[in-house]
Amino acid sequence: MANKKMIIKGVGTMLAKRICADGSPELLTLGTLQDLRITMSVDVDEIFGGDGLFAIDTIVTRKGIEIVGTDASFDLNAVSLMMGSTLEKGTTNIWVLNELATVEDVSGTPTIAVEHIVSGNDVDISVRSAESNLVIAGAFTGVGGSAITGAGLSALVGKQVYVAYKRQVTDATWTDIMADEVPFPVHIIHHGSFQQKDGTFQGVETELYTCQAKGAFSIDAQRATASTSAVELQVIQPTIGKKLGTIKRFTDIRSGTTCGVLND
Repeated sequence: MANKKMIIKGVGTMLAKRICADGSPELLTLGTLQDLRITMSVDVDEIFGGDGLFAIDTIVTRKGIEIVGTDASFDLNAVSLMMGSTLEKGTTNIWVLNELATVEDVSGTPTIAVEHIVSGNDVDISVRSAESNLVIAGAFTGVGGSAITGAGLSALVGKQVYVAYKRQVTDATWTDIMADEVPFPVHIIHHGSFQQKDGTFQGVETELYTCQAKGAFSIDAQRATASTSAVELQVIQPTIGKKLGTIKRFTDIRSGTTCGVLND
């Protein structure tokens, strides 16, 4: 009875369990899935002998399992999983781009008042004219917190400019993408439990022991559209007992409505 047919009515949930350098596991939950596809494949070569037109035997040359998931929500776990990079948390600098401001004369010094306290290096500050879109030459300096000065601003007093600079944020997560890092192996678990027409909840769970990211990771940002991101994984090696993973079909302990159409 446990292996009776069931209808999969949703996408379920998935997480990746990474083993950190200190030996402790780190769970990377891949947000809210929009879709998930697990593909199992077998490559077979035919063996021919004599003058016959049909193969006398076959040989399995490859077994593969691939997982492709699209996430409706975004966090850096997917980037870390794909690129093999480590996440960091804390205080960092981020860019402010194309802030419109006016150059004012403050005690004989041309000054731009900006919305945020200027952080980072002075070389990160750039100014362009709002009228001509030309980048203003010269060195600029963040002074007195939310202000920028520079000799190149003298001819722009009273005019508007676009400013780019860096400001500090305290609650940030980031990852440095390195050229020599490779995706780290992870333990994948996908679980879904769905109510059937007889009122019971039937579930399927797929567990793959050693997977690694492959392919491309993209952030699909579009106007007036919620962005999604996708990650692709493949099984890379079996365990000592030659097991790649396990698929389990089960009747869940959750109970649904008692009024339904019973299966034969």
